[in-house]
Amino acid sequence: MKVTLLQENNSLFGRYLSAEHGYSAWIEDGSIKVLYDCGFSDKFIHNAEALGIDLRTADYVVLSHGHRDHTGGLKYLIKYYREMSMARKPIMLIAHEDIFLRKYNFKKNHSSGLDVSREVLEQYFDLRITPEPLWLTENLCFMGLTEITNDYERKVPQAANKFKNGAWVDDLVDEDTQFAYKHKNGEEVSVIAACAHYGICNIMEYAKKITGASKIHTYLGGSHLRIDEVPQSQVDKTCEYVKKQGIKNFYICHDTDLHCKLALWNTTPSKEAGVGLVVECE
Repeated sequence: MKVTLLQENNSLFGRYLSAEHGYSAWIEDGSIKVLYDCGFSDKFIHNAEALGIDLRTADYVVLSHGHRDHTGGLKYLIKYYREMSMARKPIMLIAHEDIFLRKYNFKKNHSSGLDVSREVLEQYFDLRITPEPLWLTENLCFMGLTEITNDYERKVPQAANKFKNGAWVDDLVDEDTQFAYKHKNGEEVSVIAACAHYGICNIMEYAKKITGASKIHTYLGGSHLRIDEVPQSQVDKTCEYVKKQGIKNFYICHDTDLHCKLALWNTTPSKEAGVGLVVECE
């Protein structure tokens, strides 16, 4: 498996690629190619072109969840496909219907959800709602909805509310999803995540469960740990869990503030993530 970060909050030094608060990754395993999220704008498209990646070859387009920093670029992807006379429909995988709900941040007075309708998506993609794990290759698995296995993650609702059943309610981002890659040795699993709204500990435990692996080889993605939103106790317990895993490659990035990044970096050997990063797993 090969993963290339097309969009992230930061760019790797000297790569001259565009960064913004958002996330997009290109995943390849054998002949299968996956576009995982579309960032906030069209920057991920320009970065892909600069990196020699042809987004028209995607077999799957996966939306991790409905927030604008992961789906805002979707309308530009559709425009790109239209201008390039895209003749086929990639499969679009989504884990939960809630991704289509209106989401609004009343404190900041702006919409924060998906701004492309389901009807438009169905014109350009083979849309599939898939809450269960789905193996895209022998080793690469779309994780669907993560099981909750601890009592400290996924406790704090998002700043934005969602409009469901006629009312604005708290949003724990039920639709959030990730990828697990089972290594050929059968003992290790790598996780590719976006925001990790379910919590990185829940996600890593679920990745081990669905693949049968006992060890985490690589974690790449966000943690959704920000000290102004979550209690320090959650940060501490997350660090305790991560320390016990003995992770070989730990890339913590998008949606993690500096306080929490430093806490995690001091917990386990870590590596820098940013636009242009390429990670390969066997």
